[in-house]
Amino acid sequence: MSQTLAHDPADIISHAPEPGTRVTTGEQGNFSPVTQGQEPWLALMPVVVLGGISAITYYIGFVRPYLLKDYYKQPLMDLAKINGHTPHSANDWALTWIVLFACYYLAFRLCPAEISATRLFRRVAIGIVCGWAAFFCISMVFMYPVGAADLFDQIFRARLLSHYGLNPFTTNPNVATGDPFLQYVAWSGDPSPYGPVWESLAGGTSWLARLAGDGLWQNLTLFKTLVLVAYGVNVALTYWILREVRPEWALRGTIFFAWNPLVVFEVAGNGHNDSIVVTFLLLAVYLFVRARHSAVIPALMAGALTKFVPAILIPIAAAAIWRDRVRRKPLTEGREAGVPVRRRQLGNFEAFSSLAVGAVVALGLALVMYAPFWKGPESIGALGRKGLFTASIPKVVLDTLEQALDVKSETAQAIVRNGAFGLTVLVALGLGTWVLVKGNARTPEDRQALVGRTLTSFYETIFFYLAFATLWFQPWYLMWLIALTAPVARLANANRTILFCIGGVLNYFVWDYLWLWNHASMRDIQVTAAMAVYTLPLFYSLYLLAAGIINRNRRPKQASAIAQVS
Repeated sequence: MSQTLAHDPADIISHAPEPGTRVTTGEQGNFSPVTQGQEPWLALMPVVVLGGISAITYYIGFVRPYLLKDYYKQPLMDLAKINGHTPHSANDWALTWIVLFACYYLAFRLCPAEISATRLFRRVAIGIVCGWAAFFCISMVFMYPVGAADLFDQIFRARLLSHYGLNPFTTNPNVATGDPFLQYVAWSGDPSPYGPVWESLAGGTSWLARLAGDGLWQNLTLFKTLVLVAYGVNVALTYWILREVRPEWALRGTIFFAWNPLVVFEVAGNGHNDSIVVTFLLLAVYLFVRARHSAVIPALMAGALTKFVPAILIPIAAAAIWRDRVRRKPLTEGREAGVPVRRRQLGNFEAFSSLAVGAVVALGLALVMYAPFWKGPESIGALGRKGLFTASIPKVVLDTLEQALDVKSETAQAIVRNGAFGLTVLVALGLGTWVLVKGNARTPEDRQALVGRTLTSFYETIFFYLAFATLWFQPWYLMWLIALTAPVARLANANRTILFCIGGVLNYFVWDYLWLWNHASMRDIQVTAAMAVYTLPLFYSLYLLAAGIINRNRRPKQASAIAQVS
């Protein structure tokens, strides 16, 4: 499903140095061709220009009409309330997204490959990419969070912990009736749906806000700063991962994540804590490609203790760790005498030890993080939202069961929820089995293939979950997929993810414009939202699948024809 169907220069790996290059060898023996005096400086100009257009568009389209300072003192504002959901505002909103995605995609496709560049060029190029990304985000900090009220809810639950010493997993915000921030809370009757890692970070941020004056402005800017720091770490991790696995994609992949308009909008604009989840996801990927096996599962567990989703990747990670038998650290014995060194492969005991240590550390992390909050199963935040269904394929199935087949609501919800969970587990286990049956990676080439299978499996699992199993879809969930797309380094995956992002943006149009304009029934709007979100990525996925089948069927015929000619 993840095959590259069109010729793309950045999808071609060349392991041999080109004429006119000097070759340096990294610690893993990877060739890094460096062209002297032939840096493609002019190729950076489109990135500079497109970054400037994007910066202007963010300010004109998102910041200026929805200035944080103008609206933050008014409780429970949103996009439609601020702009009156007028046709003119809808056109402006659409044009902003169109320009941003156009600039983003052009910058992604036009950015030069780093593999033939000097260190100076790489530093300048990544500086331009990160400089513009920082400019976008700093500007968007001053946008009111028009996409959701989650930021205000997170601030208040953190106050429950840091100001009142209450447990945010078992205490509803509405108990603090005298707190001046309560009027800004949208989910005042619900405890935290997150995990202890997030609530601990949020509690610390709330404490800092208290030192800074404890006003709503200080809280909003500090909580946005928290997720922006995570965003910066994510950009760095993306670049480092790609420098390891696909150096020619390093700059392009970094643009893919850092400049994604949905990421910038949801992190810097709306302040969503999914940026923290992405940090742990990318950290797990980085640790795996660097063969730091014992730390991979703990990193995924830390993500799951923020939001539960990274837990579904653990079976795949475990299979990959078990099959990775290449010793990454170079042996120095005998080198001084010029004696060739034969590297001993990792054995079953060492692979098992890595898994066992990782599992113990992950379990210990969960116990330590939950210890201050644990009051029983109700302390698991995700369980409190298991009855929520919206803008998703499971929601359409649920409505069909309830309204067309007259199944009782509780029964229908249980069927859909358990079915979605079961399918996700099957997909994760199936992809983990695929990684497992491919055998041990005993050579650097084997390991490169293992890393590719693992990253692809991560991507496909999250794609399946978002497309078919998430009960309550929100556009900012796509950050998980965007983050896992860049390391895969395939144009087909990038295109599919971008189409999914466009569907996520269309979801805003459905709820903030179409629903209010047409006064449609809730069932109709749910179907419309699901169609808007999923049509593009699913049809593109079918196209990839069909093209892959056709290409596989052609190969035997082509091979037979060549054999006959020869």
